[in-house]
Amino acid sequence: PAIFAGLLTTLRPHLPSPRWQPWVAAILWTGIEHFRSEWFGLRFPWITPGTALPPGHLTPIVGVYGISFLIIAACAALSFGPENRRTAAALLAGLALATWLPLPPSPEAGLRIAAIQVEDMSVPRLLQLSEKIEQADAIVWPEYAIGFDPRENPAFLDQVRQLLRSKKASILVLGGRVDHGPELWENTAFTIGLDGVLGTHVKNRPVHFFNDGRAGTDAPSIPTPLGPLATPICFDNDYAAVQRRAVARGAGFLLIPSMDAAHWTTTQHLQHAELFRHRAAENGRYLVVAATSGLTQGVDDRGRRIAALPLYDPGILETRISPRSHRTLYQRGGWLIGPACSIIAALLMIHAVIVARKKGAPRA
Repeated sequence: PAIFAGLLTTLRPHLPSPRWQPWVAAILWTGIEHFRSEWFGLRFPWITPGTALPPGHLTPIVGVYGISFLIIAACAALSFGPENRRTAAALLAGLALATWLPLPPSPEAGLRIAAIQVEDMSVPRLLQLSEKIEQADAIVWPEYAIGFDPRENPAFLDQVRQLLRSKKASILVLGGRVDHGPELWENTAFTIGLDGVLGTHVKNRPVHFFNDGRAGTDAPSIPTPLGPLATPICFDNDYAAVQRRAVARGAGFLLIPSMDAAHWTTTQHLQHAELFRHRAAENGRYLVVAATSGLTQGVDDRGRRIAALPLYDPGILETRISPRSHRTLYQRGGWLIGPACSIIAALLMIHAVIVARKKGAPRA
């Protein structure tokens, strides 16, 4: 916020017209926000204007960073002189309509997904809960469900096959780990079918300051009997890039292992849960999250929550989803708003330094 205020204060007196001010403010804010959230070493994308509003009509077009851009432009237009009031009114009216006008219905969901929510995890406990599932096409266990690589444990794979056959399911998605040495390991989501492990996803965004494994660099689309899917893990879904890359490679839906610890506050659980909704809406994909203590949820391709379990209570969420193959406008290019603003903001920062030195711009 200090960088934003300093740059805007330096640049405002030197803009060709007051009507430029809202747009320069929006570029600066969104560029800094995108850098802080996606590119910075301590990136953390919570608490942004774009995620403060629920997913709406604009989300699959411009994504959360595009919505942040419009919110800041509207606020700046309200603040910077009467000549910008009409711009402010138009932007605020457009945001309100895009957010609260009813969304069109999603296609009829056909795949049956069961997600397990439990904090005190062990293989016997997870199998015990899974036995209560009546029938499912896919089952999802949380992040850190197992502490080993199932490809090296034939007995465990046999247990999974037995579970899948008994529930007439095709796949089980769960969180495990792959060890590469005494200190080197990867937090990995495994997609297991009747023929063994069908694919893996290594967590791209390990949690800062935690022993959360080495960061992965790939966001694969995994072929399965139910169609191609992606399994980004927990914190991966707080960022815009991981899901976007997996969907661009053909993933038709997402099954997500997550670890939201019971000692979190209720507000933290609910705020984290909202980020999954934005990712679903940006990419036009159904998703199901299995979280240790919540929020275990199902979300449709418009970002609407269609099912959820109560926080903290162990249980089974059973919901239906529909694989999708279309690409949203956000996927086709709307996602570039954030990176473009970051680049332009960097250029404006250089320009602000030059202006301040040459013309003695007023200091913040």
